[in-house]
Amino acid sequence: MTVLETTQSTEAEALRIFLKLIRPRPLVDPYPLYARLRDLAPFLPIRFPGVPHGYLVSTFASCSRLLRDPVFGPPTREHLDALKPDWRENSFTNCLYRSMVFRTGKSHRERRQVASRHFAPRHIGSYRTELERIADLLIDRLALATETTVDLVENLAIPFAALSLGRLLDIDDDEAIRLGRLARQAGGVFEQFATARQHRVIAAAGEELVDRLTVIVAGRRGNSAGDDLLASLAASETGSDEQELVGAAALLFGAGFDSPASMVGLGTKLLLEHPHQADLIREYPDMASRAVTEILRYEPPVQLVVRAALEPAELEGREVPAGSMVFGLIAAANRDPAQVKEPEVFDVTREQVASLSFGAGAHYCLGAYLAGMQGEILFPRLLQRFPRMQLAGEPAYREPGSTLRGLDTLPLTLRP
Repeated sequence: MTVLETTQSTEAEALRIFLKLIRPRPLVDPYPLYARLRDLAPFLPIRFPGVPHGYLVSTFASCSRLLRDPVFGPPTREHLDALKPDWRENSFTNCLYRSMVFRTGKSHRERRQVASRHFAPRHIGSYRTELERIADLLIDRLALATETTVDLVENLAIPFAALSLGRLLDIDDDEAIRLGRLARQAGGVFEQFATARQHRVIAAAGEELVDRLTVIVAGRRGNSAGDDLLASLAASETGSDEQELVGAAALLFGAGFDSPASMVGLGTKLLLEHPHQADLIREYPDMASRAVTEILRYEPPVQLVVRAALEPAELEGREVPAGSMVFGLIAAANRDPAQVKEPEVFDVTREQVASLSFGAGAHYCLGAYLAGMQGEILFPRLLQRFPRMQLAGEPAYREPGSTLRGLDTLPLTLRP
C-alpha cells in the first residue's frame, strides 16, 4: 500500500468515527472514540454544505493554537449564512450572532471590556458569601425531600447555576430559574449537528428567552450602571440596536448558566463513580479547587469549538485556506497524552495542568473564575451533607451532545 493509500485509508476510518460522534443521540462514553480519532487523524478534512473547506483538529497543541492565534476567529456572517441560512428569521439567533462572541478585534475588545470588570476575581470574590447561601439553601431543600430518589439536575444543578447568575445580575429568583431552563434548551443553538426536531425546540426556547430578556434589559436602560452588569451593558450600548444589547444579555446568561449547570451534574456523577476521590473532597474541602479543575478537564461541558480561518494558515503542518471552517475537539485535546500524564485517569489530586475547558486567548470565558468558585463551594457541601449518596439509575445525557455535554437527569438516592 502506498503512502497516499495509507493516508486515505486512515482518514476514511477517522471519518467513520467522526460520523459516529455527530449522531443526534449522545454517547454515554465518547472518549475512546475521541482518542482513536486523535491518534488516527489529528488533522481531518471534513465537509459541510456551503463551506468550501472544513477541518477537525484534536490535539492539545492544535486546539490551543486555534483558540489563541488571531488568524482564527468566530464564524463570519458568510459562514453563518452557509451553515444556518435562516438565522436572521429567529429572534434568538439574530440577537446572539450580533453579540461579542461572534466579533473579533476592536469590536470584540470594546464589548468584552464592559463586562470583564464584573467578572474579575476581585469583584467575583466578594460574591462568595452569596454563593454559599444559595448552596446551603438548595442542599437544605434536598435534605427535606421525601422521595426515595431525587434528580440532582432538576433539584440542584439547574437552580444553583440559575440563582447564582440571577442574583449576580439582579434578576428575581423565579425568573432566573425560568431563564435558566430556557437557556438550557436554547443552548443547543451551538450544536452543529442537531436534528430538525431539536432545532425546533431550540428555536422556541430561544424566542421565549429573548422575549423575557428584552423586558429585563429595557428596564435597565437609563439606570445608573453602578455594579449592575445589565445596566452597564445598557449604558455602554446606547447607540446600539436593541437586538445587539439583548444578544449580549442572552450570551451572558446562557454561557454563565449552561457550563456551571453541566459541571454540577457531570462532576457529581464522576465523584460518585470514584468514591475514594469523593472521600478526599469530603474530608479535605480545600482540595475542591483542584477537583473542579480535574472535573472540567476530564468532562468538559463544551466538547467542540468552531473557528474560521480569517487568512491562510496552517495546523499540524497542513495548509488551511482562508475562509475554512475549523473545528477544535476540546474534549480530545484535554486528554492528549502529549499534554497530560495518564490522561484517562480521573484524579482530583493531580497537579494543575493546562486545559481548554474555558477556551483560550481573546475569547477566554469571562465566567471561568465564577464557575470555579461555584464548584469549590458546592461539591464539599453536597458530599458532606450526604455521605452515603449513591447513583440510583442510569443518567440521561443531553441531546445531541456533540458540542455541549451535560446531563438531563441524574437520579440519586441520598440516604441508601
